[in-house]
Amino acid sequence: MSDLSFIIPAYNEEESIGLLVNNIITKYPNSKISVIDNNSSDKTAEIASKLGVEVIFEKKQGKACAMRTGFNLANSKYVVMLDADNTYDPNDAERLVEPLRNGEVDLVLGSRLRGNKEEGSISIINVIGNHILSLIASIFFHPVSDVCTGYWAFNDKLVDYICEVGLDCSGFEMEAEMFAKISKSKFKITEIPISYKKRTDETKLKSFSDGFKIFRTLLKHKITPVKKLEIQNNLKPKKYYNKDFS
Repeated sequence: MSDLSFIIPAYNEEESIGLLVNNIITKYPNSKISVIDNNSSDKTAEIASKLGVEVIFEKKQGKACAMRTGFNLANSKYVVMLDADNTYDPNDAERLVEPLRNGEVDLVLGSRLRGNKEEGSISIINVIGNHILSLIASIFFHPVSDVCTGYWAFNDKLVDYICEVGLDCSGFEMEAEMFAKISKSKFKITEIPISYKKRTDETKLKSFSDGFKIFRTLLKHKITPVKKLEIQNNLKPKKYYNKDFS
């Protein structure tokens, strides 16, 4: 699958990044893997680098900031985004990409709420909140069961579009912003059920504050037209290559 790349935003995920990257390498040996390290203070970047994958350092804090850099540097036909905490199964990526390869859609979301969730992987509060936010997103934009999922597969035309319209947010509301902007465009979207595992450490998501930000983002983009960024001097983001951790 040489036309496939994985973008993994990571912040202090030394306990899980090695296992995740190894699983991707085993399953998709010809794919490109880019870990976007977002100011980790642990050995996340070191572990990923020693496994031979690309490590890019994004200094502006936030998941959306890391993904902006990843999208701008992506050059594969198909791009998969997944979290670095190893809660998502790399085996599901093949199923996410298949509808893209068949030309059926431009975006495939992995739905945790329709798939197999390991006990304790999502709290009751987060399940309820996700159902509410997904219902709002469905009413505002396009039917969806898991608008907060971190497992997405894009074709290259959609990645280019995201780079053109940009991402305004910086944190966990990124998925809601992308979903809103993509839904308001001509791109086709579908979902497939995926498996979801329990984190090995504490989640970084703050249920109520981040939930409110996600709702606010959905509302904002319901009433705000999508505008393309003004690109000046054809500037591209600076690429930070692997450090020597030896």
